[in-house]
Amino acid sequence: LQSREDETTQKGTKELHHEHVRVQYQKPATAFQHPNAGVMLTSLHWILNTLSKMETSTNKAATTEITTTRGISSTTKPRMLEMYCGCGAHTVPLAKSTLLSEIVAVELDGRLVNACRNNCRSNDCLEERVNRHSHADASEHPSTPDNNDGTSVQVFEGDAAEWAAKTLRRQLKIEKNKTGQSPSSSSKGDSNGYDYNNFDILLVDPPRDGLSSTVCDMAMKGTFSHVIYVSCGRRALLRDLAILCDVGGFDVADLAVIDLFPGTDAVESLVHLKRR
Repeated sequence: LQSREDETTQKGTKELHHEHVRVQYQKPATAFQHPNAGVMLTSLHWILNTLSKMETSTNKAATTEITTTRGISSTTKPRMLEMYCGCGAHTVPLAKSTLLSEIVAVELDGRLVNACRNNCRSNDCLEERVNRHSHADASEHPSTPDNNDGTSVQVFEGDAAEWAAKTLRRQLKIEKNKTGQSPSSSSKGDSNGYDYNNFDILLVDPPRDGLSSTVCDMAMKGTFSHVIYVSCGRRALLRDLAILCDVGGFDVADLAVIDLFPGTDAVESLVHLKRR
């Protein structure tokens, strides 16, 4: 996969070229952004290649039916939950790669949320279902995306730990459904058929402090077959990997370490975890 990032005449705008697909996105000047564009692109190449080689649970069983957030059954491409999505520097290229059926992206910083939505909108991959808040409100405003043949993206403003806690509560509700304790509820999603609980892949790019215990718990107890972990904090990464691998049932399938700032000990670590 060959890509490059070029400055354009519009301030704060960069273009990412991946094969024959052009992706344009804006980064808000007052919010956090990746400090090294070259490393960001190298990481993106690695993520794209990792996704292209994945064998998810939906690929293993062609008869497995997953109800997407649009109420459409998908048996061919995996669904991704992306946490700490920022302005969409990963989100938009991953959507344009068409390797995924859907991406649900979560970000806490409102400036980055707006930027991510605008970037997805300008690249024709945004499904405009809600304006803000969490997946508790996600099914209230259904709409049809413009990108029906590709990867649709929904972007939510919210804290990763809070999202994870709500996911775990929904998971518990599903487990109760299976045991017949709550037969009136849907095991695939909410009452409108939109599913914000079943994903094949979890992509996390947290701050230096790493994942909260709740996000780790969601990764372990959720439906994820794969976790892609992008880390700039080595100690936090080691702590989280100890939980996810020793306790959570994942193995390290692949990893890469990229020199973040030459001449320093700063690195960006990329880890692909696969459920046993």
